[in-house]
Amino acid sequence: MHGKRLVLFASLLAALAMAIPWAAHAEETAANSKIFSLGEIVVTGKNETISKISTSETIDIEKLQLTNSITVGDALNTLPGVFLTIGTKNEQCFTIRGFNQRYVPIFYDGIPISVPNDGYVDAGVLSTDNLSQITVSKGLSSVLYGTNTMGGVINLVSRKPEKTFEGDITLGAMEVDGYRAAINLGTRQKNWYLMAGASRLDQRTFNLSSDFDDAINQENGNRNNAERKTSTGSLKIGWLPADGHEYAIGINAVEAKRDVPPHTFATSGRELKYWRFTNWDKLTTYLIGNSRLMDGLELKTRLFRDDYDNTLDSYDNDSYATQNTKRSFHSIYDDYSWGGSLTLRSEQLSRQTLSLAFHYKEDTHKEQGDRGDPWERYESATYSLGLEDDIRITDSFSVVVGASYDLQDPQYANGASVRDDDDTFNPQVGINWIINDQIIAHASVGRKTRFPTLNELYSSYLDSSIPNPDLKKETAVNYEVGIDYDLASHTQMALCLFYSDVEDLIVRRYLPAGDMYDNAGKSRFQGFEASVRSTLLPRQDINTNYTFLDAEDQSAERTSDHLEEVSRHKLYLSDLIEVTDRVRMFMEFEMHGKRWEQDLSGQWNKIDGFSLVNAKVMFSLPHNLDVEAGFRNLLDKDYELSTGFPRSGRTAFAEMKYIF
Repeated sequence: MHGKRLVLFASLLAALAMAIPWAAHAEETAANSKIFSLGEIVVTGKNETISKISTSETIDIEKLQLTNSITVGDALNTLPGVFLTIGTKNEQCFTIRGFNQRYVPIFYDGIPISVPNDGYVDAGVLSTDNLSQITVSKGLSSVLYGTNTMGGVINLVSRKPEKTFEGDITLGAMEVDGYRAAINLGTRQKNWYLMAGASRLDQRTFNLSSDFDDAINQENGNRNNAERKTSTGSLKIGWLPADGHEYAIGINAVEAKRDVPPHTFATSGRELKYWRFTNWDKLTTYLIGNSRLMDGLELKTRLFRDDYDNTLDSYDNDSYATQNTKRSFHSIYDDYSWGGSLTLRSEQLSRQTLSLAFHYKEDTHKEQGDRGDPWERYESATYSLGLEDDIRITDSFSVVVGASYDLQDPQYANGASVRDDDDTFNPQVGINWIINDQIIAHASVGRKTRFPTLNELYSSYLDSSIPNPDLKKETAVNYEVGIDYDLASHTQMALCLFYSDVEDLIVRRYLPAGDMYDNAGKSRFQGFEASVRSTLLPRQDINTNYTFLDAEDQSAERTSDHLEEVSRHKLYLSDLIEVTDRVRMFMEFEMHGKRWEQDLSGQWNKIDGFSLVNAKVMFSLPHNLDVEAGFRNLLDKDYELSTGFPRSGRTAFAEMKYIF
């Protein structure tokens, strides 16, 4: 779909490299950082209290590169409270404090990019190469983000150039037969700027651990049907006509193909699948503007369209050559969302920042189950009106009060009747208290909701599910208290306790006529996160975090107290060692407790916990050239994140980056 667009991006990059001289004569224009602040909803540089009343974490560009987080999923895995899952569709999915992706929308420069049909987006095809940072808001996120932020928010913020001419080039290789390449180019002029980037990731397969035992559908060695190819391109042009005014037009495109490895020991038709996504394409276009209306009053405008289409091919057998049996199909999704938002922000009242936001988003899902089948179409719209007041009572004590009124308007259901509108009112409040120079405390409580997706309302999923257009919204009350402690400037510690009570949980019920989503559930998530960063030891930077999560299904008709995709324990530890001024070592250790998974028959299966070690050596060479090499899963552990889908064993990689 987007092949010509990616060629265009590459051409633009080449033209830019030739058109802008290396020794530019234009005056250098300083910027605060490479962060594209227009792409933020809550601006990190403004030290807003809303980001301090609950847990808000930032993964900056240095950490993305240090941890070799090629994809957004890789980056999120380094944070406390985040549990990564790669399962039946070979997608990188995640949960945050027990809430899966349907409850934690992903934004790109403040633009919602979750897939309209089911609320997910594969974090494994979202590249980090063109990002300046990833911000993760847990528990209570700002009401300025709009609807469906029940478990938090993730915002991917792109780069903004700060020099007359700048850029970087990355080349890498990995097992098995994998390579990656990325380029970013930018220019900052007096009244305008331009940023462009492109990347390519290509991997034929991955190798299994030497401890993996041969199974019915998989022998030890390279993973069957595990190829992936992803190309991305981005372009952003910004205009700064006057002080306090900034406007930007942006495009971000993803073209991906990926195989879906088969279940290693399944024999039934529903579990044993011979699948390939022959295309997975996404195109996000947007306009963002910030206008200073008068002193202390500004208006931020966003307009966007987000297109998504994929083709899923199911084959007869492991030859992946024919599609003649009943299990085979050629399924196409053709989705898009469009909408916008207006955020009015005032600092005219003494010691207050008052914000009012309006959001509109319309989702359309079109699908064809197989060649020759009729196309189906489903549409829904959401509205949100949010008000937030940041009140600085003293220099050390602040309160944030907010509320949103959200509405879902189902508009079209492939010719069938649609249910009435569903609406909700979500209040929240939080405090931030600077106790002294070393200790900061926070607490928050608020109500959050999620409306059902088009998939949950209407999908029959290849005639195996029963639609339920009468589904209602889910509701959660999120609580959090936390404390940050700065010990003598060389060690920072944080502790956070959280509790979430979920009502009207949408669960999948297994019925004789097929699966059906229903508001039959109730769940509870509680636990704590603890983190420590220390530079006390000479030439070392040590980071560690631990998560304890008690997730319980409390539904009346439950068959177990378990919830999927989460572990009770997670430990992450990293150490950056500066051997010399030009040589550094980086090591990671992560430990995950056991998790539970429900199979298609409704039975619960235990997935064993595991531990992993990653390590690399980095060399800083003259002329801004960095080279590194290392291993992921250094100890070659055999582990799974989903039953029947083993992950890669020891994997070698090497990269070089040139910055100019």
